[in-house]
Amino acid sequence: MAAERPARYPAHAQDWFSVAISIGHDRTVRLVLELDGSLDHSRLSEALRRVISEEPVLGCRFVVRPFRAYWRSREDLDSLALCSLQRSDDVQRDLHAFMAEPIEPLRDPLVRLRIFRSAADTLCIKISHAAVDGGGLKQFVFRLVSLYRALGENPDLPPRPLVPGDRGQAQVLRLFRARARLKALLTQPFHKKNWGFPFTGNDITGITFSTRFVALPVSALRVAVKSRGATIGEALVTSFAKALFEITDPPIGLPMPFIIPVDLRRYLPDPGSAGMINLSSLGWITLVRKAGATFEETLAEVHRELEAMGRGNPGIGLAAIMEAGSRLGYAGFRMLSSARARAARRQGREFPSLSNIGPLDPGTLGFGDVQLTGARFYAPVLYPPTFGLIAGSFADTLYYTASYAKGTVEGDIVERFLDRMVAEIESLG
Repeated sequence: MAAERPARYPAHAQDWFSVAISIGHDRTVRLVLELDGSLDHSRLSEALRRVISEEPVLGCRFVVRPFRAYWRSREDLDSLALCSLQRSDDVQRDLHAFMAEPIEPLRDPLVRLRIFRSAADTLCIKISHAAVDGGGLKQFVFRLVSLYRALGENPDLPPRPLVPGDRGQAQVLRLFRARARLKALLTQPFHKKNWGFPFTGNDITGITFSTRFVALPVSALRVAVKSRGATIGEALVTSFAKALFEITDPPIGLPMPFIIPVDLRRYLPDPGSAGMINLSSLGWITLVRKAGATFEETLAEVHRELEAMGRGNPGIGLAAIMEAGSRLGYAGFRMLSSARARAARRQGREFPSLSNIGPLDPGTLGFGDVQLTGARFYAPVLYPPTFGLIAGSFADTLYYTASYAKGTVEGDIVERFLDRMVAEIESLG
């Protein structure tokens, strides 16, 4: 018999931050899955209901109190249409309209699915970033697809019991000795913001989701970068940096810090055991724009910077700072987070970021009688001065995505940025 769902669950520092930083983005992550046929809507709805019943926080709303914030179980889940079906004569238009509606974690259900039905189905999954990060979203879709297949074989499949897990970053920090944690805290780099994307204002209108596919197969790219003593991840960061230098034209010789998202699951004995949570942090590298630098020269610099970052337990310092900051209580934590974001907005400066969400395997994500033909992640819609993009791959195809508001930029600058990244990475072929 499934365990009764408790009335509330603790929210941790990373959850707090993902809610408090609403000035920086719309706090919603998206995954689009393209299929070669039609899904069973009722079966998918049941699979979603079961995932929510198994995972404590997905059936909650975020509740704020002055000293603590927590997840409260919703009592209206059975009345909510969390998995909908929409027939469409223009899937891209309707898909983007659905994605443009963010999830408000203090009010809305934390997960929404919609099937867009045309000649074949397109499934969009939206989840609050307050509940999961990119790794958590992967865990969600793996479980959803697994349940969908299992229910196809056995509609009377018994439910899995609710098993609350650890959502906090402390589970990673505990793996380090006190001296190592203190060193990571004290040596956490505080970089100077000396760059800003040329946003034209804060008019959050015209929400846009853009995608670029790379013609050079991932398998060929892997061979090309290995011959240069690098990795695909390093090549992706290089394509981002080269495009940034070309499109935004920062001064020659200016040291520029870049954010590198770090999945803290890397430190766990069993990374997959963390489940559908937020367990991510940040690292930094510093690159310098050099006149006439080739892709290979910039790639070598990125390689050195990322290797140096990797030797310093990346992400642990910031996680330690966030855990320490949470001792102020939610109101104090939010005040500090918001103050930093408001200062960045006044200055018009922020660290650029590329998130490599990694590969999605079509074999793992097959729905049984319906197979995947495409998959891509979209980050939260970023608000000025924050600028970042997503990289990932499906099967043997690399892609980049951008989530932004046209009202904040001039002309097609973001589209040209994406085009430049594709041109840079394809130059290795």
